[in-house]
Amino acid sequence: MGRRGCKCTRTCTATLVGLITLLAWGAFAGERVVWAQLQTTPDPKQVAQKVQRRQELLRQLEQIEKELQALDPEEKARAASPASAATASQPVAPPTPGEPLVLEPVKVLATRMEEKPVGRAVSTVEQEEIEHARAFSVKELIEVTPGVFLKEGNGPRDVGISIRGSGAKTTFGIRNIKVFDDWFPTTQPDGLARTDLNDPHAYEGIDVLRGPSSALYDNYALGGVINFRTRKGRDIRGVEVGNEGGSYGYSNHYVHIGDQLDKFEYSLFGSHVRGDGFLAHSKFNTTTENLVATYTPDDKRSITLKFINNDVDTKVPNRLTLAEFRANPWGAGRTFVTGKGFVTAQQADQGRNDNRTIVGARYEQQLDAQTGFRLLGSYDYKDINQTFGTIGDNENPSFNFYADITREGSLLGLAAKHYAGFFFNRIEQESSTFFNLADGHGSRGDLQANTRGHIRNLGGRVREEVQFSPRWTGYLGVGVEGSEIRAEVRSRNSTTAPLTNVDVRRDFVSVAPEAGVIYSVNPDLQFRGRVATAYGIPGIGNLTTATTGLAGNNTGLKPQRNVGVELGIDVRPLPTVTASLTGYYEFSFNEFITQSPGAGLSSFTSNAPNAEHRGIEAELAWRPFAGAKVSTSYTFNDHIYTEFTENICSSTTCKSFDRSGNKIPGVERHILNARLAYDTSHYSEWWRGVGGWIEVNWLDDFYVNNSNTLKTLPYQLVNLNLHYDREVTIPFVRSLSAFFEIQNLFDATYIASANVVADALSDTPANLATSKQAFFAGQPRSYFAGLKLRF
Repeated sequence: MGRRGCKCTRTCTATLVGLITLLAWGAFAGERVVWAQLQTTPDPKQVAQKVQRRQELLRQLEQIEKELQALDPEEKARAASPASAATASQPVAPPTPGEPLVLEPVKVLATRMEEKPVGRAVSTVEQEEIEHARAFSVKELIEVTPGVFLKEGNGPRDVGISIRGSGAKTTFGIRNIKVFDDWFPTTQPDGLARTDLNDPHAYEGIDVLRGPSSALYDNYALGGVINFRTRKGRDIRGVEVGNEGGSYGYSNHYVHIGDQLDKFEYSLFGSHVRGDGFLAHSKFNTTTENLVATYTPDDKRSITLKFINNDVDTKVPNRLTLAEFRANPWGAGRTFVTGKGFVTAQQADQGRNDNRTIVGARYEQQLDAQTGFRLLGSYDYKDINQTFGTIGDNENPSFNFYADITREGSLLGLAAKHYAGFFFNRIEQESSTFFNLADGHGSRGDLQANTRGHIRNLGGRVREEVQFSPRWTGYLGVGVEGSEIRAEVRSRNSTTAPLTNVDVRRDFVSVAPEAGVIYSVNPDLQFRGRVATAYGIPGIGNLTTATTGLAGNNTGLKPQRNVGVELGIDVRPLPTVTASLTGYYEFSFNEFITQSPGAGLSSFTSNAPNAEHRGIEAELAWRPFAGAKVSTSYTFNDHIYTEFTENICSSTTCKSFDRSGNKIPGVERHILNARLAYDTSHYSEWWRGVGGWIEVNWLDDFYVNNSNTLKTLPYQLVNLNLHYDREVTIPFVRSLSAFFEIQNLFDATYIASANVVADALSDTPANLATSKQAFFAGQPRSYFAGLKLRF
């Protein structure tokens, strides 16, 4: 208790001091802006005339550019480039009468790893999709994205994310996917990311890059990349305060402060979320702070600072067997404790008390008109105290460093973009686990295990993008990385056994080439294709847990790799319709198969030598008339083992089973989302700002073991939302928005999450439903409402 209290005091004090300082600066900055507005407020009629004249000149400029492109093929090629198209597609919002005109700062060259590469399957969730809804976890943000499958983890906002099946077998957190926040890495150098620190209210959008991505995003990017984009200060311009609450004691109180000054822009977010949970023994509270601030001293340089802090205190139920789910879907389950046998989650006091803090800075400079340079460094500290069948303390300080340079020029007379980058990261691990006395208070017994070690990664990457013609663009890139793992584990299986040692010393060299092409028939039709590779090395826990679920040498484990081919089409057949269709085929080598061998034992990892992942991803958006939007996405995954022999042992014998041709467990085969939305913001009458949507989510069943004898249940969910958002004339308040939402409208009982479990020699059709603890139930019908004010 002393250690937890000390940690909380230290973290809370630092956070409080930081918030007070930032709030004071925000208030001071706000005063300056208000005073400037009072001194320089223009005449509304003059502003309207300037806006009208500006729009007229922009239309003339657009017509001139079209004529120039028709006369000059090189000019047409330049305008057709992805960078030019992205710039041209961004609308310029007219200033609001009565407010000063603020010019956007000149952006330094943005051709870096954070730019969406050509030839990629990319889905983007923008703020209009998440603005007026209950926003509890990232599940609400990206569940409509094709190719993505989400499941509940160990905690209120710990959501497991799978892209094209990668990461589907992870028992908690996110693996095989690289995660960023404003392109600052939140995946630690051991490959683990967690979504506890992501409060959806902080973000303006999310980008999901699907498919193997190690050529540009290095280790662990087998499934793809996710970047969360926080809201910009220029969009906040003041203070926003929000509250939402609802069923099962849920409440979220949050504040957003932001603005854009002459050379400085900042956005500060903070929230406190708590609830009783709809599952037994799942009460929680979590606090999050997220800051991004950018200083631009001139049009050639910028410095961006990033700060994220998250504190989680939650009870955690245990997963249920299928029989327990059918008897009571919302029960807390049973936990195996060494020396005690099976006890309830309450007796084990199962829960998490975790802290995560990330501090980073990015420096960008335009060296000349064609060349951009970037440096990024971040420090990421994770301190966890968790009580399950055993009680564990784990400290993971880590460092990330990136340097890259981009130049726009030519190659063999063709317009080209050259990129080279270097990176280094390292994580230290010091952890101890103790026997749980199972007295209902989380009391610690004797030491069970101690781990000390580190993982270090060092590498580089190069990339070349070439504009072959006005319609053809291609690229070629490669990433090379060297990794080092060193660790020593001391452990024992009982309080009377002596401690045994397991030492790990492994080195890896990984290479990931990639090539892609995009063919633009016209602005409304383009084809894309790519061949890409990715890799992921094992972690310390993978190498020091034997297939028995006990501590042991598993250093024969090989890194996992994949090679993927994808073809896609993006089309706008009508001005009101956009659609995207992607097909992929991936070959996986030495894929990690992580399974739980049974109660009281740790999950172990083995390799499946060969597997094939193939599927289809589709999305469609249609705006039939003003205010209305119909959107849908569909995912089909067909993943099979093509070579995998599984060895299963009991206390007396071992047997081998050929799993070739079996479905890979944990991978959802069919996912369908459809939403019908309507908003009246284009009206001028009193009901302007009223809107709502209804959506349907359908998920098929999938297997949770390699023998394909145990599976989940298919389900359909219907959610309903009504909202209101408009400017108001209340003193000191600029606008307000409110929403009311019903989730799981028809109160379906369903399995929302299932972990992959190991097969046993004792398995029979009769005992599968009573012996495999794999399932968490989904939320019953729930009601939520929220209110946000902008000052």
